[in-house]
Amino acid sequence: MEIKEVKELLKAFDESESTYLSIEQEGVKIKLKKQSEMPRLSYVESSVLPQIEIPQNKEDVASATNEAKEEPVDGQQVLAPLVGIFYAAPSPEASAYVQVGDKVKAGQILCLIEAMKMMSEITAPRDGIIKKIYAKNQDVVEYEQPLFLIGD
Repeated sequence: MEIKEVKELLKAFDESESTYLSIEQEGVKIKLKKQSEMPRLSYVESSVLPQIEIPQNKEDVASATNEAKEEPVDGQQVLAPLVGIFYAAPSPEASAYVQVGDKVKAGQILCLIEAMKMMSEITAPRDGIIKKIYAKNQDVVEYEQPLFLIGD
């Protein structure tokens, strides 16, 4: 099952009135359950969700959209290959894999993303210097969300 299919499944389930769903396909088991008094999926904790301001009028929406597009990208962005929890270090006691200003080699581990109790190593696609880190430790990241900016 592809991540895109999982995201579509989650969205459809969240928007439906169903409270329980269990699927097994190609050795992958997915069980979803909603709490009756909460409209969100039961495995999502509200304390983990980022706070987002929603613009109230069309001018604010246009302004917010233009601000996001105007940020110049000087280098190569490393995007999240899956939805999950971003970990900057291999354990809570350890130091971060990389920090802004660090030189990295292609294939070097930059972070971990946990999804469905599985840890995925995210590696540098090329040699360079970490110019920016977009995510914070234990942030929930989306598919293709920028994580790092690697420049020369």
